Amino acid sequence: METNKEIILDVSELEAPYPLVEAINALNILQDDEVLIFRHRMNPQMLFQNILALGLKYEITKEDANEFEMRIYK
Repeated sequence: METNKEIILDVSELEAPYPLVEAINALNILQDDEVLIFRHRMNPQMLFQNILALGLKYEITKEDANEFEMRIYK
């Protein structure tokens, strides 16, 4: 069974626009054998179009009032 290397990107303490900038930078260098664990304090609506434009997939793993997490992979 093949497991992907997890890259954790926690931007929950950053102010706009830095969470989006950091996420886009990480997505652009994401390798086939990596999964990006993206953590933020809110749902990053503007990030989804970038994920789809790069042909990536995502899975939301946590979403509540002050915490959001998703896995992004190829």
